[in-house]
Amino acid sequence: MKDLSNNLIELLKELSKAKVKFVVCGGVACVLYGVERATYDIDLSVSFEKSNLEKIVEVVKNFDLKPRIPEPVENLFDEKKRMEWFTKKGALEYTFVSGSSPLQLDIFLSYPVSYEKLLSNSNEIIIDDLKLSVSSIEDLLYVKNLINPKRDKDLTDIKELTGIINERPEKDKSC
Repeated sequence: MKDLSNNLIELLKELSKAKVKFVVCGGVACVLYGVERATYDIDLSVSFEKSNLEKIVEVVKNFDLKPRIPEPVENLFDEKKRMEWFTKKGALEYTFVSGSSPLQLDIFLSYPVSYEKLLSNSNEIIIDDLKLSVSSIEDLLYVKNLINPKRDKDLTDIKELTGIINERPEKDKSC
C-alpha cells in the first residue's frame, strides 16, 4: 500500500469513496476556490449519523490518524459527549492527527452554519472523478468574519474570497 500519511487530497478522495456525508470548510475549501495558502488540516462539517461517523473512523484508520485528545474515538458517536466537549471544554473540533506528518482531520463539533445548510449552499468540486461538497464562498466568508480575533491568514482569506466573488460575472454572484 502506498504511503497516504501526508496526502490531504487522497484523504478527501477516500472519504468521498467511502460515501461519507461531509462538507469541506476552512483552509482547504479556500484553496479549492483558488486562494493561495498552505494548509495541512482538513476541516469538515459532517452528518453525525452513527453510520456516517463509522465510515469516517474506518478511513482515518487507513491513514493511521489518531485522536488528538485522550478520548476514545467511540465517544465521537455520543451527542452528549460532543456537546460536553464543546460547552465545558471549549472544543470546536474533534481532531485526528498523524504521528508521521502534519496532516490532520478536524471534525467540527459545532459550526456557525448547520451541516444541512452548508450542504444545501455548497458547491460541487470534482477531483479525479470524485465529487466533493465544498462550503460556498459566502458561507466561508460568514464564518471567517465571525472569528475573533482574526489571524493573518483569516484576513487574507477574507480578502481573497471577496475578490473571487467580485470577479464573478454578475449572473453568477448569487452562487
